[in-house]
Amino acid sequence: MKRALTLCAALALATPVAADVRASYVLDGRTLFSMLIPDFWTLKTGGERLITPPDEDIARPAPQIMSAHPTVEPDVWIGAFSPRGIRTVAEGRAYLAEIGQFLTTTPEITSTGPGRIGGMAAHLIKGTGRRDGRDIAFTIAVLDLPGQNVGIVAGIAEQGADPALVAQLNETFASVRAAR
Repeated sequence: MKRALTLCAALALATPVAADVRASYVLDGRTLFSMLIPDFWTLKTGGERLITPPDEDIARPAPQIMSAHPTVEPDVWIGAFSPRGIRTVAEGRAYLAEIGQFLTTTPEITSTGPGRIGGMAAHLIKGTGRRDGRDIAFTIAVLDLPGQNVGIVAGIAEQGADPALVAQLNETFASVRAAR
């Protein structure tokens, strides 16, 4: 009994350990990449579908996407997908130009260039804009994945977002790993 009480006391005084969940992006039965989703964040997924962009008459295929945001304060967000048929970072950059303003209707690019995310070569695009009437900052990475695939990961933070949540967003972005 004394041993059980000692164990309970030790557990009660123990520092909580983060138990982030690794979410995997799977396309056609193959895992392409994964990222850590922080505790108390909501993970959402959506399948491929046809959507008609604003001010257009023709529906186009939208890829399967996974996204996450803090459950209580969704003023930061991360989304990731791998568009079908896009095989190189250069094609990924062209694809982003083609799909236009999917993060913001008023994008202002502040920097663009090569980088690395999770050990993978990437093209990084950083900027600001407005989304749903609010000022945001964003980072988009076009990742060079194995097997002639690219991953596109986008993170946004609304102006005035909690710095701790922005730090979690950055950690999530940095946690992206290619499947082996």
